[in-house]
Amino acid sequence: MIHKFTSSRSFISILIIILASLSTSICLAQVQKIDVHVAWPDNNFHTQGVHEFAKSVAAKTNNQVQLIVHSGGSLGLKGQEVLRSVRQGAVPMAEVFMGNIEGDNPIFGLSSLPLMAKDFDSAKALYSKSKALYQKACEKAGTVFLYATPWPPSGIFTKKPINTLEDLKGLKIRTYDANSATFIQALGAKGIALPFSELYTALSTGLVKGVLTSSVTGVDAKLWEVTKSFLQINYAYPLNMMTMQRAAFDKLSVDQKYALMQAATEIESAQWLKVEKEDQESLKALAKNNIKINAKVGPKIQQLMEKTAAAMRNEWLKKIDANERQTLEVISH
Repeated sequence: MIHKFTSSRSFISILIIILASLSTSICLAQVQKIDVHVAWPDNNFHTQGVHEFAKSVAAKTNNQVQLIVHSGGSLGLKGQEVLRSVRQGAVPMAEVFMGNIEGDNPIFGLSSLPLMAKDFDSAKALYSKSKALYQKACEKAGTVFLYATPWPPSGIFTKKPINTLEDLKGLKIRTYDANSATFIQALGAKGIALPFSELYTALSTGLVKGVLTSSVTGVDAKLWEVTKSFLQINYAYPLNMMTMQRAAFDKLSVDQKYALMQAATEIESAQWLKVEKEDQESLKALAKNNIKINAKVGPKIQQLMEKTAAAMRNEWLKKIDANERQTLEVISH
């Protein structure tokens, strides 16, 4: 009798171990590891936001969804190919500068049109009006829109101060997308397309004489070592977008999808609050490193900028459909 009882108890113990092991295996099988492409270095506030997003997703899903952040463009993706790479599953999630993917859908070029916003509040208002259009554009592309956050306003870094239109004539300036290149050329300068990774060398060697970018990028790239002046033309408050392959998103459970979207909403709000502070701190850092910051744009330059911006907006409106134009009617005024 004792022998039978012992054998029965041993069998139950073994069964418990097997079931526990099976349960652990099932849990491990449910873990979703998702690679995330980010073009910017780890010290950039956009990248820091992505890391915070990853932490939030992990916490909200009990580590069942883990975002593996690959910063600094380490996955080798170029700006124009990022959305296609996400759609095709080369990388399941990516943060992308929206101006670079206007070729995929014109609506993505909206935030990098010139003089669309005069300050952070109007930039946020524009985003609120256009967010649904970005979501729709991502759906058409076979991806899911998660969130978007802005860059500080773009200005022009140069070695010599820009005071007149003559100072811009023929000046080779690195631009960051088709809109910015068109705008710079209309001012009499020459837009040069270069990857961010080549910018410092290009300025050092004289391949370009200036760059259209934000105060934050000026700090990231230590532009005080290769330029001396920053003209605050407030060209645009362009957006970065986080997007995910639809097929990869659909693999998540309902709870995981909810957690992901909740984390996206939270980080978007946090980053919009953070960006203005980042701009001010970056301007202080530039000034501390002997960059002359000029907030006063010459009247002839301002007049030409406004004329060019209006023409570019009107041309861009022709690229989008009637429903999109109606939604964004405000931008034509």
